[in-house]
Amino acid sequence: MFYPFLPEISRGLGITLSQGGLLLALRSAMVFPSPLFGAWTDRHGPRTLLTAALLAQALGLWWLSTAQGLASAIPPVILLGLASAAFIPNLQAAVAEHVPFHRRGRVVGIIEFSWAITGLVILPIVGVMMVQNGWQAPLRLFAVLSLVVAPLPSLLPRRRQSLAPVQRGFRQMAGAVWRSPSARAAILVNGLIFVAAESFFVTYGAWLEQSFSMAPNQIGRVAALLGLAELAASGASSLFIDRLGKRRGVAIGLAAMTATLALLPFLESSRTLAIAGMAAFTISFEWSIVSNISLLSEQAPLMRGTVLSLAVMAGGATRTVSDYLAVALFEQGGMLATALFGVVGAAGATFVLLRWVQERAAEPESPSLPGASSHE
Repeated sequence: MFYPFLPEISRGLGITLSQGGLLLALRSAMVFPSPLFGAWTDRHGPRTLLTAALLAQALGLWWLSTAQGLASAIPPVILLGLASAAFIPNLQAAVAEHVPFHRRGRVVGIIEFSWAITGLVILPIVGVMMVQNGWQAPLRLFAVLSLVVAPLPSLLPRRRQSLAPVQRGFRQMAGAVWRSPSARAAILVNGLIFVAAESFFVTYGAWLEQSFSMAPNQIGRVAALLGLAELAASGASSLFIDRLGKRRGVAIGLAAMTATLALLPFLESSRTLAIAGMAAFTISFEWSIVSNISLLSEQAPLMRGTVLSLAVMAGGATRTVSDYLAVALFEQGGMLATALFGVVGAAGATFVLLRWVQERAAEPESPSLPGASSHE
């Protein structure tokens, strides 16, 4: 919601587009505690933390809807960032815990349908709501919905086995993961993917508004098309990534991201071509990120929550920089400057992946504490 409608939300808050980009950067920066959340999940299971994240999201959305000006928007944006950092990697860890590796790509792809359905179904509704009822209306609606669904994580199955409670603590777990060259490289790849992704997602709403004079409801329809592209990519990944191989699949997606992002600035002479290019980039990104989740999940299976949270932290670190820089580059040099910045990220991710990442890495050694147990 914040990506395509950033211009509208910024105007509603009474701030500039650059300040809106700064808020997104701040939200992204809140993933730095994510490894602590992952360590909690490795010790205690994900259910309590997922519920807390949904409650925090409900509060943050409602709080943001009451804000006016940059200073008053900062606290709820921080809360929303923390909620995202607690929720996303720990849901992925919960899925990976219950699905064997040879089928994990399919199931992760199905879970990622939620992201695509948001674009396909929800964002067009958001655009209409903003036009008819103001920018605060969808924030308040989703605050209420987040509160309603907060108890649902309690329905997740209990852990099949106790894993990370045998570890001495977060520092030891994170250190063990970081000593694995393949795990370290896979985490870096995740960060670099988001350099490329944010250069597009944080600016495409402004690009459509400035280059093609689109209103929020029209941008919402484009977001629906991108949601359809995401759904196709998630579906394709769920069907083929297990047979193709996770590492090879990520490499294919990164190559496509690099090519489509490089081409995108040269398509703004035609609205149809521009939207087609946006859809192509979205497909390649969604394929890459869904495939990479499965690849990350087997870099250190005994510390899966820690690995996935470190990957989210890496993505958040690059998003923190990219959210602000992409908007600033867009305001100075248009989509060409922003796209070139993203191409560097995608090309870097491809190099790191092919040079260091393994399909399935050996379990990192770490100190253990015999006899520990977990009960969630």
